[in-house]
Amino acid sequence: MLVLVVAACAGKPPPPAAPSRPVSLVLPAADGGEVELSAYRGKLVILHVFTTWSIEATGDAPILDAADAADDVVVIGIALDLDGYTVVAPWRKALGVHYLIAVADDAFRTGGGPLGSVNAVPFTVILDRSGRITKRIDRPLVDGDLDQL
Repeated sequence: MLVLVVAACAGKPPPPAAPSRPVSLVLPAADGGEVELSAYRGKLVILHVFTTWSIEATGDAPILDAADAADDVVVIGIALDLDGYTVVAPWRKALGVHYLIAVADDAFRTGGGPLGSVNAVPFTVILDRSGRITKRIDRPLVDGDLDQL
């Protein structure tokens, strides 16, 4: 039996996993209106899930602002804070954040959204130009994490 397993593994590598479906998500924007991911197809999208009380998320803001300055990249912060706009607006102003901020709903907060479980805060998800997840970083960002984009 072991010989068969080894022989099977010695052949061609398995085909890559089928790409995920494009992420579909609509959330209220912190500035009013809605943030709908499908509007950004054709661009690289960085979704940064955070809370305003997270020191790590505060440290991520300059990295994300720099990424958002690129022509073909859109950064969207998704705040998990229960108080929504009332805490996100002052946080955003104090840090000088220029990228879009959406406010998570209850389904998203409990892991029922298209990004799955909230295992760490902050976490970052990279979507390719067709809206498919290409990378998930379950920790604060460090310099160089987004350079490969």
